Amino acid sequence: MVLNAKQCDYLSKCWHLKPREVQVAKLVCEGLDNEQIRQKLHIAYNTVRAHLGNMFRKVGVRGKATLILEFVAVLQRAKI
Repeated sequence: MVLNAKQCDYLSKCWHLKPREVQVAKLVCEGLDNEQIRQKLHIAYNTVRAHLGNMFRKVGVRGKATLILEFVAVLQRAKI
């Protein structure tokens, strides 16, 4: 799933995601693992994990798969 700018903006507003969290979320939706995200964003592995943990808490999910499913459901309901 590739998120466009409008979708990212909507998701960010729904859950008050920070810009870096949105970047991580976008890469998760593209199927990248934590190491690939770390390399692409030039951040520490534990920083990737921290951003993911923050998003999981804000969205109310426990993993990447359910995070993506929640994103899809919200975007479908909003017809974005």
